[in-house]
Amino acid sequence: MNVEKSSRCRYHGPMKAVLLGTGWRAMFYLRIGAALPDLLRIVSIYTHSPQRVEELACWHVPVYTALDEALAVEHDLVIVSSGPRDFLSTMLHLKERGERVLSETTFLSLSDEEAASLADMAGAVAEQYMYTPLFASILATLPMVGPVDQLYLSGLHNHHAASIARLCLGLGDAMPDEVRTLDFPSRMVRTASRAGLETGLEREDYVRKVRLMRFANRLFINDFSSNQYHSRLYGKRIEVRGDKGIVTQRGLSLVGDDGLVRDLDFVFHREHVSGNGQLTLSHVTLGQDLVFVNPFRQAELNDDEIGIAILLDRLSKGEDCPSMAWGVQDARLGRLL
Repeated sequence: MNVEKSSRCRYHGPMKAVLLGTGWRAMFYLRIGAALPDLLRIVSIYTHSPQRVEELACWHVPVYTALDEALAVEHDLVIVSSGPRDFLSTMLHLKERGERVLSETTFLSLSDEEAASLADMAGAVAEQYMYTPLFASILATLPMVGPVDQLYLSGLHNHHAASIARLCLGLGDAMPDEVRTLDFPSRMVRTASRAGLETGLEREDYVRKVRLMRFANRLFINDFSSNQYHSRLYGKRIEVRGDKGIVTQRGLSLVGDDGLVRDLDFVFHREHVSGNGQLTLSHVTLGQDLVFVNPFRQAELNDDEIGIAILLDRLSKGEDCPSMAWGVQDARLGRLL
C-alpha cells in the first residue's frame, strides 16, 4: 500500500482543500475541517446545483458553481466527492492541471483503460476503512494468528470490501482463479435509512449477494446485502483464519504454546459524546494489549470520521496512503463482488 514517491508532500499547517461535491460523503470533510482546523481547511466548494449555494452558507466557505472559479482559490489539495456522472472528465482535468487529489469517488464505473489513465495521479483515494477503529484493530492483530488463508467479510460493498480483502489476505494485484456467486432476494423490516431511524415496520425488498473467490491457496467470502448500510439489524461481521487462530469483529481465538485455546475480546473504549449523538472512541484494547489509539479523541468524531481524519493526517505528513493505483486495483476486484 504505497503512494508514488513523486506524489508525496509534507505540509506545515493545515492542508487547504477545494471540495468538489456537496453530497452526504462531502459532509465528512466539512465536519472534519470544522473539528480539526489544524489538519484540514476547506477553502472553497464546487457544486453543480445553484440551489445548494444558499444551503451551504452555514459553513462559511465560498461556494462556486463554476469549477475553475473554485480551483482559483489558493489550495494544496482537491477532494473529489462529486459523484460518478462526470468523474472521469473531472479527474482528467485535474490531472492536466497537476493537482494533488483525494478521490472520494469510486473507480468502479470506469473501464480498465479509463481507470489506468488515472492510476499515476498525485494524491490518494479515500479508502478509509483500513484506518477505522474496527478494521485497524483487526489488521493489527493478524500477525498473532500466523499466515492467513481465509477471510469471511459481511459489512462492506464492492471496492471497500476488496480493499480490506487485499490487506487481510495479502492479495496484491491478484485476481481470483475461481468465482462463485449467489444472489438471494428477500424481505426485511426497514429499521433505518440514510435520514435516520425508522419505526413504521415497513417491509423492504433486498438482495443478499454472496461471492466466493479462490486465489490459489487463499479464500475470500464476501456476504453483502443491499440494505446493509441502513439497517439496525446488521453489524459488520468478519472472520480471518490463520494457522494458529481466528480474528473476528469480537476479538481473537488463539492456540497458545501449551496447545490450549484462549479467547481475548476487543474492548472499544468510548468516552465522549460526538455531535451525531454517538460516543466517540478513545482506544481499543485486546486483553492487556493496546491495538488502536484515536489520535483525534478531543474532536469527538464518529468511527468513519476517525478513519478519514487518520488518512488525511497521513497524507499531510507524506506517509503511505492508498494511492490512485491502489484504488484502481480495488475497483478491478470490487466489480466482481
